[in-house]
Amino acid sequence: MFPEELSRKPVWRFFKEICAIPHTSGDEERISQYLKSFAEVRELKFEHDASGNVFIRKPGTGNPVLLQAHMDMVGEKIAGSNHDFLADPVQVVLQGDRVIATETTLGADNGIGVALMLELLDGDYQGLPPIECLFTVDEERGLVGALQFPPEWVTAGKLINLDSEDIGNICIGCAGGRDIRITLPGESQEYSGPVVRITVDELNGGHSGMEISSCNANAIQLAARLCRQLEELLGGRLISISGGTKHNAIPRNAEVSVAVEDPARARVLVSIITNDFLEEYAGIEEAIAVKCEETRVDRCLTEDSSAKMIDLLLALPHGVKKMSGVVDGLVETSCNLAIATWKDNELSVLLSVRSAVEPAKDAHCESIAAVGRLAGGCVSMGNGYPGWAPDQSSGLLKTTQASFRQYFGSEPVIEAIHAGLECGIIGQRVGNLDMISLGPDISDVHIPGESVSVTSVKTFLEYLTDLLRRLAQ
Repeated sequence: MFPEELSRKPVWRFFKEICAIPHTSGDEERISQYLKSFAEVRELKFEHDASGNVFIRKPGTGNPVLLQAHMDMVGEKIAGSNHDFLADPVQVVLQGDRVIATETTLGADNGIGVALMLELLDGDYQGLPPIECLFTVDEERGLVGALQFPPEWVTAGKLINLDSEDIGNICIGCAGGRDIRITLPGESQEYSGPVVRITVDELNGGHSGMEISSCNANAIQLAARLCRQLEELLGGRLISISGGTKHNAIPRNAEVSVAVEDPARARVLVSIITNDFLEEYAGIEEAIAVKCEETRVDRCLTEDSSAKMIDLLLALPHGVKKMSGVVDGLVETSCNLAIATWKDNELSVLLSVRSAVEPAKDAHCESIAAVGRLAGGCVSMGNGYPGWAPDQSSGLLKTTQASFRQYFGSEPVIEAIHAGLECGIIGQRVGNLDMISLGPDISDVHIPGESVSVTSVKTFLEYLTDLLRRLAQ
């Protein structure tokens, strides 16, 4: 289902086709093939690599400009939804000025950027420079495609990334990041008593870069706090705990099972603690839902193993570590306690650290690793990805500012963001790129209810084509 009134309009005609193709991270083969077929039908020169990245060229006047967006989306859905991200199209509705997916993420991040590039490649837009369009895979799980495309594809000296979410802003810098995994095995024993299964749900969640300063609750942390209270007050012992789905999404839900002697008292205690959570997050989290129900298992962790795992989860950081002392209001360093998984009495925890300052990123990673080692866990770190240092003297920035002033009659907001963008990697690999990041108004990325403004997409297309014409002169 796609709003009929938008189906044949510029940009939206391609976004409709994108929504019909499953394309979550790691499942981009079909949309990669779609992009190659798009180029073949229009007799546009294109390249592709084994990862699924696609590069399409369109002739023009003057020096070439590189446009870039990623083709994958985050797949999140509301509890109870039957949506299958591997098979089903994204269901889209129009509510006022906003296109929205009601049960799932929309994929406007970064499907709108992809659709904008296809519109420019397909449409009869006069006076543009040669356009080089780079469509990357697997951005949401660690900017993987940007790390793998052949940099010799690019001949342009200017890059316009289309992965920003506020039409009034020009982004000129972003944070780098690194993932850390801690695994902690436990010892179990036979158990025949009662068990309570507790689910923490309906939290705000959000993008772990853009929303980390909002102080949204982390479902894994709340579940760990419940475990500790059940342990201390009712002699409870951990059986399993899991939560979170993506390294760059703040966990919205978690589930924990705890062995307790008195499930009725456990339910009362969970209700009291839930009210504490609601008081603690008043004005931030208005819909925290915690359910406690009785179940049965035949094993639980030993007292010592249970205590160590709960200690680890309570000791690991989540949230803002430090604000920037250079850019007012910018988060410099943070950590997202992203995913907890449970298998064969082993707890695996994935954390994602971001920072605009490489030494600060490394220091925070080492601090987290120390916590993991003190708990007796095994620690592994990913290679990470570089940040993108702002360049206030950028010629591309000055041209974009001039275009913005003429088109909107006001000054744009020049910003650096705490989220990761592919600009840092692409700029490093290609070398000597003058870069900015732009985009229309997109809200609630990475969570169900993600939406994009129809008016802002129309306006942004006009603004972008004006900017490209200026660059062609």
